[in-house]
Amino acid sequence: MPKGRCEEHQRIPWAGRDDKAARYGISSGEWRALKRRVTIRDHGCCYRCGIDQAEVKADDPDALGHVLDHITPIFEGGSVIDMDNLGLLCEPCDTEKSKLEALRANRARKRAR
Repeated sequence: MPKGRCEEHQRIPWAGRDDKAARYGISSGEWRALKRRVTIRDHGCCYRCGIDQAEVKADDPDALGHVLDHITPIFEGGSVIDMDNLGLLCEPCDTEKSKLEALRANRARKRAR
């Protein structure tokens, strides 16, 4: 049981949070265009482990593609749309990086009190 809850009662990721337009000030269409540009630039590879999106899809046709990620999180001063701060992440790398970022953000909030 992840996070102390049964599968049926797991929290929905990003539930109750703003969409990209509200969070970053850009539309979902702009976000998709950025992802296309980064995918071309990075040849569809995860910037952490190097796995190609096509390899993931070949192994599991139902798998989601890589996600567009802010290399330096916005809360740590990263740019929202700077191509140097954007990269693709596969699902396992995205999950791991998100957990680490959440820990850092929580520590920063506690220090700020």
